[in-house]
Amino acid sequence: MQKRLTKSDFLLAYTIIITLACAIGGFFFGAYYMKAEYEAAKAAALEAEKLEAEKERLLKEQKLYNEQDFIRFHYAVYAPALSLKRAHFETMENWTRLDRDAREESLDHLVETAEETLSELQKSVSLPTSPLLQKAQANFRNSVQAYLDGMKQLQRVQNKDVLTADEISEQLAPMQESWLTAQEQVYLSFATWESAYVLKKPLPQAEPLSVTVEQWKQYPFLYRTYLSAAVMTTKKEWKAFNPEDLTAHLDNLFSAKDASGTGIKDLPGAVGVLYAAQAILPDAFKQQMPKKYAREKLPEVPLFH
Repeated sequence: MQKRLTKSDFLLAYTIIITLACAIGGFFFGAYYMKAEYEAAKAAALEAEKLEAEKERLLKEQKLYNEQDFIRFHYAVYAPALSLKRAHFETMENWTRLDRDAREESLDHLVETAEETLSELQKSVSLPTSPLLQKAQANFRNSVQAYLDGMKQLQRVQNKDVLTADEISEQLAPMQESWLTAQEQVYLSFATWESAYVLKKPLPQAEPLSVTVEQWKQYPFLYRTYLSAAVMTTKKEWKAFNPEDLTAHLDNLFSAKDASGTGIKDLPGAVGVLYAAQAILPDAFKQQMPKKYAREKLPEVPLFH
């Protein structure tokens, strides 16, 4: 017969089983704890690496888009381009009131102005810290060349005296894409300057066609103005006003007490309403600047002052 286990044998067996269970449980708990610690340390390292990369990016951006580049670009490129645009839209505004001879003279004047502008834009400009402005200069040059080609073609049209302003605009469609792209690049460079030098924060990364009214209100001024330029590019609308003028009108629209009752929910919808109402006026920003935007830190270029 087998010998029955004594009470002490049972206690010993139970002790061994419990010890083994504790050892196994401790092993798995320790492994789980070590894994959690490792993952936490890894996440912290990745976050630190991300922050360091962002810091380096900001430092790099602070070496870019020097205000001296903005000033050189304005006088050498943007001011001549804007002068041509102003001459064009002033002519088109008076087009219906001009007789045949006056229309021919106006076309001749615009061709001459475009030739002078193209000559200015073909000059070398030093923009060492501003890659976006370098691209914008090339796009403005291409745009003015296309404008000149279009206007010369209009000069050869036999019945040009009966052309409408809209028909002339259609003839100039090839130049508008390059112009709007250049314009967007200019205002993105301003927004980059703002993020690096003024706010010292990363540049927001918003999709212009999905920006809500509330998001718009949270963005800084130059980034909002870049969004205005981006929407103008998307809509393929070459207009007499500048992106900062559109921004001023949008700010007014979104700050109005009855804005919530308009049904406008996003940026494209608001721009569509303003376009339909033909409510956007050139120089709207400068008219509102003393009261509404006087505290904004902006690049020292005549565009904003």
